[in-house]
Amino acid sequence: MMTAEGRTPQARDIAGLPPLVVVIEDEAIVLAGYQMLFESWGYRVIAAQSADEAVALIEEEGGEAPGFILSDFRLRDGQTGTDAITMLRQNFGAGIPGAVVTGDTTVTGEGLKEAEAQGTPILHKPVNGRQLQDILSRSLS
Repeated sequence: MMTAEGRTPQARDIAGLPPLVVVIEDEAIVLAGYQMLFESWGYRVIAAQSADEAVALIEEEGGEAPGFILSDFRLRDGQTGTDAITMLRQNFGAGIPGAVVTGDTTVTGEGLKEAEAQGTPILHKPVNGRQLQDILSRSLS
């Protein structure tokens, strides 16, 4: 029997369910690909094209804190993946693990430096599925 020690009341309610992964990516085809990949690994997925959409979808589903957030670095309207992860953490819990995906080959952009400073892993495109699965399983264990 699992104990509820160290879990929020919300976590106890969803104890039997697979972890919730939030993916934020503004390219619909890429977003659909991530969603199918994570679902094939047994995760529940909320897929959104912006941080605002992700927050709205999470709240529609009952406000459960995500177990993991994956965001593309460059989003619409000048938003970054670092901004998106920060926004979700502010809304649902500061300790939510996440990762940023970028096509940039160097970590020179302000937002990428910020992500690195926050301990958020940075994955470079094309994303290696095994590397992504390793980050997810480490973060969710």
